[in-house]
Amino acid sequence: MNDLENLNKLLSHLPYNQFRAFIHQTFDLSLENLEEEKSKRAQRQKIRTALAALPIDQRQLMEDVAEKIVLLSDGPGQDVLDGFRQCLFTEEERAEVEALSNQYQRAIWFYENAPDAFKEALDARQADVFRQSQACYSGYKVPSDLKVLLDDNAAMVAFHEQVAVQLNCKLDAVAIQIFTRLRPDTDSGEDVTLYQISIHNNRLPESIDCVEASELVTRDVIRAESSFITYEPSNGHLEVLSKNSGGREALARLVADAFLQSPITGEKIPLKQYNYQSLAATRIFDLSGENITSVKVVQLGYEVNNRELMFKIPSNDNETIYVAARAMIHSEFDFRQHTLTYARISIRLKRTATEKARSLSIVLRQDNKCNVKTKREKDRALCDRLLVKWGLIKEVGHDAHDAIAA
Repeated sequence: MNDLENLNKLLSHLPYNQFRAFIHQTFDLSLENLEEEKSKRAQRQKIRTALAALPIDQRQLMEDVAEKIVLLSDGPGQDVLDGFRQCLFTEEERAEVEALSNQYQRAIWFYENAPDAFKEALDARQADVFRQSQACYSGYKVPSDLKVLLDDNAAMVAFHEQVAVQLNCKLDAVAIQIFTRLRPDTDSGEDVTLYQISIHNNRLPESIDCVEASELVTRDVIRAESSFITYEPSNGHLEVLSKNSGGREALARLVADAFLQSPITGEKIPLKQYNYQSLAATRIFDLSGENITSVKVVQLGYEVNNRELMFKIPSNDNETIYVAARAMIHSEFDFRQHTLTYARISIRLKRTATEKARSLSIVLRQDNKCNVKTKREKDRALCDRLLVKWGLIKEVGHDAHDAIAA
């Protein structure tokens, strides 16, 4: 199943009966009920053979669904689902999800039982994939509060044609989606309007091998790739999320010319860099003016002789992580003697008239990665504001060698 990488991951990590039920319910495909005495390896191999014999278009459909589930099964994906589990479901539903044995089962639970939440979580996870890398993100300045001509049919037709030329695609190989949504402002928390233009275009065909009628044959598969352009009138930010680094500015200019009728100024939006090495020392978090009960550093990872060690404490521990580390490791231990590779901050929110008291976690890791972009918009705005307030984030120029998009 070399063309079914993600479906194979699900097969490897799910109990056979659950995998079989998932395939039947999602794709209306019945798999053989294998004998109990067969080994797991034998069961999986027989299923791989059955799936490899399916028509290529059917396999591709199954792989597309599996890819979405797998995307929400890695570390950042589970960060997203954790936030949605705390915010959207009843205690019984949260308990049901938490009782599942692995992250693949939890992702499938969302797919089957909460499709709207699954889609919103996937959108957040995909935004995180793009924004975590300078190779995928560019931000530009245009005038604020411009009139947006998204309902202008002539502008849409012209834009569609120009995008097809820019991407070197046929017109019918490009799909454009435009919508408006609200996003909480980072500073005020008030909802501001955000316009998004999504561009999907077919890539060149890829050749893959498959078995048909006991013969190895080659088939062409056409995959689509996506770019996302957003305009926020309140601050004049025009952001482009695309893996095509060379074409991002051109797409920004097409959007500015077609729908905003204004050129981009050429000024780029500064990128954000997370300064979480400062968490190696004890600090006081400023909670003034915030609807927060407590903040605590509950997990720190650090390097020792090219190895990574992780130290964590419960959020309700009476001691700080720094005191606990000295008690458990040695009396002179100091995180500042090491390079941090991971940090988790636990934030306890107060109960309000509309929401129960709940917890948020901010995870900072590796060179410049953060889970804030995986959160729902309201929580994202709050976490962004807190990171700035606590001095854990700074803006750097686009050309900085070590800058990563926030």
